[in-house]
Order: sequence, then structure tokens, then C-alpha cells
Amino acid sequence: MGAQSPRQSLLLAVATGVVSILPIGRAPRGVKAALAAGTGLTAGGAAFVALRRPDLIAAAREPVPARQSAVVSAGLGVLAAGATVAGIATDRAFERALVRRGVAHPRLVLGVAGAVLSYAMDVLDRRSDTDD
Repeated sequence: MGAQSPRQSLLLAVATGVVSILPIGRAPRGVKAALAAGTGLTAGGAAFVALRRPDLIAAAREPVPARQSAVVSAGLGVLAAGATVAGIATDRAFERALVRRGVAHPRLVLGVAGAVLSYAMDVLDRRSDTDD
């Protein structure tokens, strides 16, 4: 990923925790569908541009033909949208499990867990970068 400082890792962890507090699993179906579609369109669109315009990402290669770029980009968009739907369902399942166990503030627990995991992964990533 790169050389992130401990401060940057901490800021990212806090942002992750704050976003994890949002109860996206309880959002209306239309909001969740829009989020999944937006994620898919963004990922697919970015992939299409990167494949067709390698100069924009400083890649030393020829552009991929439009048809192949469209197929790959559409597949990536569908995967990204599907991952978003799965993530929302997983989030909701974790929240329900915490509620069943009598946790008073399940979203806060998920936010703290998200922040801790984010920070831990950044620390491990930094360590693996220095091992090379």
C-alpha cells in the first residue's frame, strides 16, 4: 500500500470507525440499491478508463480494445456491486447478532471493532513493507 505514517493509520482507523457506526443495513432498500449500483458503476467506469486510456494512469502500454475493456469493466462493476451487497448483509448480520447477545450499543461496538481492525491491518502492512 505504501509508506503511511502511524498518524495517517490512526486517522484512517478513526474514519473507518465513524463510518462503521452508520446503520447501513437498516437503510431503505432503495438506498442500499443505489449504494451498490454506485459502487459498481464507479469501479466499472474507472476500470474502463484505465484500460482505454493507460496514459491517464501513467501505464506504459497500449489501450485495450473497447469491446474487451467493456467486458472486463462490466464484470468488475458487477463484482464490486455484489461485494457491496454482501458487505451490507454481513454488517446487518453482525448487528443482529450483537443485539441478540444483549449488547446495548451494537453500532458503537462495530465502530470500535472497525477502527481497531483498520489500525491493526495498517500496522501489519507497514511492517511487511519494511521487511522487504
